[in-house]
Amino acid sequence: MTTSVVATQIADRAADPTILAEAIAAAARQSRYADVLPWRPAGLAQGHAGIALLCAELDRREPGHGWDRAGHHHLSVAVAAAGPNDVSLFSGLAGVGFAAIQLAAGRRRYLRLLEGVDAVLAPRVQAEAERLATARGCAAAEADLVSGLTGVGVYLLTRYQYRRSVGGVDDQTMILALSGLARLLVSTDDPRAWHTPAALATGSLREAFPRGHYNCGMAHGVSGPLALLSLGLLAGLRVPLGRQAIEVAASWLVEHRTGASQQPDWPDAVALDPADRPTDASAPGRAAWCYGALGVARSLWLAGAAVGEAEWQSLAARTVRAVATRPRPSWSLFTPTFCHGSAGQLQVLRRFAVDLADPCLTATADTLAAELVAGFDPASVLGVRGVEPEGVLVDHPGLLDGAPGIALALLGVCPDGDQRPDWDRMFLLS
Repeated sequence: MTTSVVATQIADRAADPTILAEAIAAAARQSRYADVLPWRPAGLAQGHAGIALLCAELDRREPGHGWDRAGHHHLSVAVAAAGPNDVSLFSGLAGVGFAAIQLAAGRRRYLRLLEGVDAVLAPRVQAEAERLATARGCAAAEADLVSGLTGVGVYLLTRYQYRRSVGGVDDQTMILALSGLARLLVSTDDPRAWHTPAALATGSLREAFPRGHYNCGMAHGVSGPLALLSLGLLAGLRVPLGRQAIEVAASWLVEHRTGASQQPDWPDAVALDPADRPTDASAPGRAAWCYGALGVARSLWLAGAAVGEAEWQSLAARTVRAVATRPRPSWSLFTPTFCHGSAGQLQVLRRFAVDLADPCLTATADTLAAELVAGFDPASVLGVRGVEPEGVLVDHPGLLDGAPGIALALLGVCPDGDQRPDWDRMFLLS
């Protein structure tokens, strides 16, 4: 089967309410992390908004095949489940709005829904931007892509560009969000304003860095807001301190790279205290979207494009080429899914393959895609399963950690310079 056929078969199952309900129930039984990564009906990452996003991309590719109606159904379920307390991109209102824009596809649709989302976001963005302006350290979830201001900024930038296509531009809230992030990233204090104190850290990073850390990742670290500010500048926006923040944050990432000149790499995080720094940093980090070289490389590529810094783009190109030629076990990937698996790696490689016109990257991406196609199992609920660290197979229906994200990555990117698809803006790749 071809990549598009497998992607469509996965989407057919995920968009079917009965099959989706079966997958939701199966994942809740199977997953060891069901309590921390539950199905959230409103969510873009783990909910109906994510299914709507998959339908939107298929509607763009196959207009008239009913994907817009299927997407509308899942968006309606997401809207009904959404509340004003969660405004994040991956699980809240910003994600619902993002999915609606993708389904609208430049047409005058969902305008009242989007106006309602905007009205809820505006005061929250103002309060968060003002708070971060004086922050001396913050939890990842306050500023990151998944739960924080960067994710809300992704929606606001996408909304701004959508408004320009249908008439009317109101960029006040968006500029407020981006300028708040710029003020955070422009800091050169020691420690920098965006560091995570130990008291605000969670999980393995708290254990690894008991005296605090700087997060390098795209999902939860400095690479996320850096990529967003770069996309804003590339869109023609002039955000107060935006260019300076890009230069400061990108320079910090360049300074903290590891690995050899032709094999640049980045750790998940950098310790605030030298006592917490590993004695041996020679082992390559994971080659995933969320953490590691690929996400950082994409952020630096966008930053270089935004401010005309060719050295950053050269570094990003060396990084992604080095990842593509690394021995497979050194990628430290164990699941076919998007966040920290092969589908996310595939999408990043495809973006770079187009940008660099590099046949080696294309070949590696094609190999990854073929492996994802070979993993299609019609006996599973959605056609593909996620794999958890202990090797547990999960019929996960979420875009971030399950079948829909694999389907989207299999659909690929346009090789002719067209910036579409637009869905991977949620991952700050375009």
